[in-house]
Amino acid sequence: MGICLATTSGKGGTGKSTVSCGLSLAFAKLNKSVLLVDMDEGLRCLDLLLGVDHKVVFDLSDILNGVAIADGTYTLPQNPLISVIPAPRQIGNIQADALSTFAKKVKSLYDVVIFDFPAGLDFSLYSAIGDDAQFLTVCNPDPVSVRDAAAVCASLPQNKNAARLIINRFDAEYIKKKIYSNIDDIIDMSGFRLLGIVPQSSDLMLLSITHNINKKTKAFKALYRIARRLSDYEVRLPKIKKI
Repeated sequence: MGICLATTSGKGGTGKSTVSCGLSLAFAKLNKSVLLVDMDEGLRCLDLLLGVDHKVVFDLSDILNGVAIADGTYTLPQNPLISVIPAPRQIGNIQADALSTFAKKVKSLYDVVIFDFPAGLDFSLYSAIGDDAQFLTVCNPDPVSVRDAAAVCASLPQNKNAARLIINRFDAEYIKKKIYSNIDDIIDMSGFRLLGIVPQSSDLMLLSITHNINKKTKAFKALYRIARRLSDYEVRLPKIKKI
């Protein structure tokens, strides 16, 4: 059994889905096969972010209703280690029992499965992906986003893997100038243990256009550190000014 991740956030706009995509690219660099499952019914975006939107015929709801997993899975032409299953176009087409059966199957087929859940506090499907799932909550350093992350922390289902925090769109200058709270305060306010910090990045902002991230950028290096930590490597957090 490989790694099962579930990305979450409070309100939308934290860059959760771009972080999910970035992690898939980082895991692929570790030579791991990755499946991204878009759980955001009606508002899917992973297929667009990774450039396979023009290929989509079937989505997750079709698979849950009997279509072969391979027929609803779209592999990136530029990176055959990464595949995407799009979310349904309509809301209400994902049933917990069918999702549970699906999750067990795909976790046996890929080294890493990332379920990208919609923002908000509807956790009704979270337990269906299995007790082995590692929940990752993505927030920005601003007070509203941190407070939303705390709300998620208080409501996430208990799991054998403790939920972790990823701070995205980080800019050390805001900390230096004391515009935002320091990292320790953000961790304390959120209620999560920190997993990693991803800096503000034009590569991530433009992912829906470029469908890739420059491996030499600070953002990708940060995502790669996170992927390594999730793969049981010991990786220290760099000094704040070097993130």
